[in-house]
Amino acid sequence: MYSLVRKNGTETFRDDLEDVTISTPVKNCLGLLQIREPSPLSWPEDFSSAFASPIGTPPLRELGAGVKRVAVIVSDSTRGVPTSAVMPMILKELAFANIPPQKVTVVIATGVHRPATSEEISAIVGIDNADKVKVVNHDAFAAHELVNLGNTSYGTPVEVNRHVYEAELRIIVGKVEPHEFAGFSGGRKSILPGIAGESAIRHNHRPEMLMSPIARPGQLEGNPVHLDMLEAAQKLGVQFTINMVLNKSEETIGIFTGGLQEAHLAAVQFMRSFCQITLNQQPDVIVTTPGKPLNIDFYQSVKPLIALAPVMAPGSVLVLYSFCRDGLGTTDMLIPYEGAKNIDEVISRLKSDYRIQMDHALLIGKILQQGVHIIITTPHVSSAVLEKMFLASANSPQEALNQALQIIKKPNPSVLFFPQPQRALTVLNQATTK
Repeated sequence: MYSLVRKNGTETFRDDLEDVTISTPVKNCLGLLQIREPSPLSWPEDFSSAFASPIGTPPLRELGAGVKRVAVIVSDSTRGVPTSAVMPMILKELAFANIPPQKVTVVIATGVHRPATSEEISAIVGIDNADKVKVVNHDAFAAHELVNLGNTSYGTPVEVNRHVYEAELRIIVGKVEPHEFAGFSGGRKSILPGIAGESAIRHNHRPEMLMSPIARPGQLEGNPVHLDMLEAAQKLGVQFTINMVLNKSEETIGIFTGGLQEAHLAAVQFMRSFCQITLNQQPDVIVTTPGKPLNIDFYQSVKPLIALAPVMAPGSVLVLYSFCRDGLGTTDMLIPYEGAKNIDEVISRLKSDYRIQMDHALLIGKILQQGVHIIITTPHVSSAVLEKMFLASANSPQEALNQALQIIKKPNPSVLFFPQPQRALTVLNQATTK
């Protein structure tokens, strides 16, 4: 998918997914950085083994004994979870417990994203299962479809989808990877924000939580965002979870089933075993891209910027390219920028009048406050919109890199190509920071 070829004093980076080619002199190039991933699992053998030996719970077929209603909570298309690969196994396990597909409701955990289309639903649950089970899109704004379970100790109102609340057996299907402020995705995130009300999501994602130094990728212990999410999921009650770990090509390299915390932590431990990267040199420029499925819109596409911010120095440059076929993906993200004179004013607005899906605007603002330059190239977000967000733009990834090299005021600025960094936990060698 990603490659780097040296020829005639030039390093040429190639991204087959986005059909992008970028070149830089060999003397500038630090190389192409990617995490070394385990081999993909065998299907169906490894998947079946995971269902047969869950962590911290009995097998699903035993949990289903005597159950009349089942809710299966699945991710939307922005997450790229191979739900269709495990849905037949879920239904097979439930069949052993005498639960037919007609008693199963699949709830698309959209959070506050747009609803899944009929084509996306077929892809998520599998075309053979789409007509067998009831499928509903969660709506975080529909008060009549929510049930309030009280508040967490963080004051978050636990409002959850009624279909999920009324089920006797609740099953989560998700994926685990580093998350920009929850530490890791997966597990409890399918409840909050997945099937929670807008006010719950807004309260969990509020600036005081996101600005916590502990609310960062890879950090679970003491992380207020994670702990709040976990508390909400425990209030509701989840009997069985399926946590998958994917490689850069969206193939499954790990699957962990069982209890809400137990299976999630096992997946986290597995992810940590290969995703941690140490940089021995602080790059002047990093060229990055989110890959699938995050390249669906700009709101999702900025996650690589957030992942790389901790290793960037003031005056350095992040170059991001992404297709963004759905454009921005949210209108809330732009609101704090309207008429703002500088990024400090944007941050101040965010703190005083925060709305849902302003979280990434806040995190981008933090990067700009570091003195890091950001150059964006995408065909589906206008340069005027990007400039409103205090972001530079370019017509192509190559043009963006050329601009970046002009910004760095020193001979032979260093360039690192680092696609999908949101899947890694990247730190600087301590000697580099001294």
